[in-house]
Amino acid sequence: MPKAIVITIDQLGARYLSPYGNTWNPTPGFDNLAASGMTAEYCLSSSTCPEASMQSLLTGQHPMASKPQTSLLQNIAELGQSSLLIQDGDSISGMDCCQDFSEIKSIPAPIVSEMAESLEYTACAQFVSLVMKELEQGITHDLTWIHYSSLGVLWDAPLPYREQFFGDEDPAVANLTEPPTGPLLDPDDPDEIMQVVHAYAAQISVLDACLALLIDQIEHIANTLDEPTLLLITSPRSPALGHHGGVGYHHSEPATDQLHVPLFITKLVPQNSDIMPAPLSRNSELLQPECVFATLSHWMTGQNPDCILSSHRSQLRNLEFPSHTAAPPARQFTLSRFANGMLGLQSPAWFSTTNLNGGTRLFVKPDDRWESNEIADRRKDIVEEFEALFESPIKLLTQPIDLPASLQKQG
Repeated sequence: MPKAIVITIDQLGARYLSPYGNTWNPTPGFDNLAASGMTAEYCLSSSTCPEASMQSLLTGQHPMASKPQTSLLQNIAELGQSSLLIQDGDSISGMDCCQDFSEIKSIPAPIVSEMAESLEYTACAQFVSLVMKELEQGITHDLTWIHYSSLGVLWDAPLPYREQFFGDEDPAVANLTEPPTGPLLDPDDPDEIMQVVHAYAAQISVLDACLALLIDQIEHIANTLDEPTLLLITSPRSPALGHHGGVGYHHSEPATDQLHVPLFITKLVPQNSDIMPAPLSRNSELLQPECVFATLSHWMTGQNPDCILSSHRSQLRNLEFPSHTAAPPARQFTLSRFANGMLGLQSPAWFSTTNLNGGTRLFVKPDDRWESNEIADRRKDIVEEFEALFESPIKLLTQPIDLPASLQKQG
């Protein structure tokens, strides 16, 4: 019977990992992960709300869709398959979409008041250590879901992990144990953002080291099984760390730095199996977390869910056959909802958002990858195309839509 392991890490931003082009924060653990299967270049969360984004992962239902869908947990339970959730604290077990796990194990979340003395004393290391202990008896369920929620809220990385990013002329290392949520005191002061970003990056370094140990154990266990195991690692959403006005979702202008999450999918093949492992590949299609549901459903039930949006479809074929023809650009787009109900649409060439004043913002994609230059006043023709789409967001989810040619390619 096929088995799958999913690791979700809340507020893990793609821009802070070296497989996604980060050159100042090496993440060798994630590099090794990217070298073992498929890396999704552009996976954008459907929502910055944690429950809504987890619902996308577990049900394949976009947060703005009204028609309820049966969850992955219910589907596999009907086939006699079991599921296990391992979480820090009660981070997601109280969510409606997470009620149907066969077994739930909660690892107490530590109280952090100061920097850890060394790696092994960090909250992340303690969590991973206890997860590894839970897995010592092997993979006992058909679906094992590991969720870590503390990355974006507990910052206890040891001092050396923080100092690695600072030079002689940089500001002093900030003794932050949690993000300073709120608007920036001075949006034009790069040092203010630097202290927050580097404190978070230190947590990424800790996570990278700890996750590498956990993946080594998972690979060792998978080698002893009779069938391949699907390993999938992603995040429900990405953090807002000051690049667009403030720290925290409610204090930041909508941008893809709150949405762009990593997505790694690989197939762990038993050591003595004649099954070929998944080839190394990078998928440049526009995807959303709903594709995680479709991929897991496809793997565990053998049924490939029908999806109106190409960004929501199963990635198994792309995992096995990277040269598989991608969806046409006219069908590639993502729809996301930010805090305060603002919307974002990404097409192959542009990214546009609504704002609280009723206006529409526009950014060039993918060259302007992190929304550094707003150009709505220079391309009113493109803005009008997006405004027409924003008028009926539900239609985008329920009917096949072909994007205008102007949104598929810059010109």
